[in-house]
Amino acid sequence: MNILILYRELAGYTVECLNKLATHHKLLVVHYPINNEAPFNFKFDDSIQFVKKSELTFNQLSDFNPAFVLCSGWGDQQYLEWVKDLHKPTALAFDTTWKQTLKFILGSLYFKLKYKKLFQFAFIPGKAQMTTARKLGFSKDHTYNGFYTCQDAFRLNRTALNESKELWCVARYIAVKNIHLLCETFLSIPPNERSGWKLNIAGTGELFSSRIENEDIVHHGFVQPHELSKKLENASAFILPSLYEPWGVVVHEMASLGKPLLLSNAVGAKHDFLKEGVNGYSFNPKSSSELKMFLLKLFQSNLDEMQSMGNTSSEISSKFSSDYWVSQCTKMLKQSCAE
Repeated sequence: MNILILYRELAGYTVECLNKLATHHKLLVVHYPINNEAPFNFKFDDSIQFVKKSELTFNQLSDFNPAFVLCSGWGDQQYLEWVKDLHKPTALAFDTTWKQTLKFILGSLYFKLKYKKLFQFAFIPGKAQMTTARKLGFSKDHTYNGFYTCQDAFRLNRTALNESKELWCVARYIAVKNIHLLCETFLSIPPNERSGWKLNIAGTGELFSSRIENEDIVHHGFVQPHELSKKLENASAFILPSLYEPWGVVVHEMASLGKPLLLSNAVGAKHDFLKEGVNGYSFNPKSSSELKMFLLKLFQSNLDEMQSMGNTSSEISSKFSSDYWVSQCTKMLKQSCAE
């Protein structure tokens, strides 16, 4: 079956999912330019047609004649026009979390009136997006989770925790990721109370040049996923302090590696991967005192307690995978044919 993928920003886990789907179907993947702040090296299956959006014409889409379309978001007018003109069963993929504001309420009504008829299915990451799917007019039977996942490499590289006492954060250096507060709060804890813990941060971005530097904070810059998974073998726990994070694939990655989790309560993935007090804790990202409290709670845990949290993270992480992603797509394909 021919499947058209109208995507925006590609990532390694997306490519892994598409490569697995391509073993059963013929894919045409349309995408935006690669993000300079996340310059991943992608390896697509040779059978996949991989085209930049700016280089594609509607005639090429018509010639490909897809039987099914997966469209990433509803913010690209060109993608919406193509979906409308192709008139094929289409899944709308999105990660927007619902907010009970006038903007969201009016926006959902506008979507249902103008765009809902273009889409048969909603393909969402997890629980955090379920309300949005309902508000946009998608029924439970036409809503599928598992849209975001992590690469198999993280699960396969899982090792037992050790005494390294490395706290890791993987995020872009932009204001919404809240890295500055994390560093300030970490350093506000006296060295003797940190008990030998060090903070490691992997990523880059516009605020990288103004990062807080200290001998107990290691800034790694951008690291390719296969290299990062090796570095994280010594990680004792993971933290994501974002002010806004609709999902956070990195949470799934760290859970797959068997790490205890410290997550901002603004991180959407916490609803699927965090059991409060069992495999980690959540905190208010605007409260340095609350973050400090949970950091100390973590630093005071012994290795057996940490390993128990990590084991739970690993168990929870198995709910989503690239194989699950393919199975969800397959269900939508079969359902669209049946209807």
